[in-house]
Amino acid sequence: METDSVSETIKAWIAFDDEERRLRAEIKKSNEQKVLLSKKILEFMRSNEVDKFALEGSGAGTLTRSVRTTRPPVKRANIRKQLFVHFADQPQRVTEFLRELEGAPVTEGAPANVKKTEVLTRVVPREKKI
Repeated sequence: METDSVSETIKAWIAFDDEERRLRAEIKKSNEQKVLLSKKILEFMRSNEVDKFALEGSGAGTLTRSVRTTRPPVKRANIRKQLFVHFADQPQRVTEFLRELEGAPVTEGAPANVKKTEVLTRVVPREKKI
């Protein structure tokens, strides 16, 4: 009796797992299509200098284009190299400074390779609860 129950439970679990895998594959395809469409929309918005679309329909919201600027993280090897270049006559002081710096985040200096990313977001107004 118990083996039948376990067997049915396993079959149900496998069915749910198969359904979940199928849904994940569909979501992946949908996301790929969304990325392609987003590129087209962003290109249109960029070329026409539009930053926001108000979408028609009840609760459709807005599409907004924004540009995000990110900088790559500062690497310890780059800091070390630049310090030794600028303070070549004081290698002992550079070594001491690097020991003190260990583990402390570096916030000064702007790397030359700044990356800008355009992002398309949809804002949907919240439904009012009655």
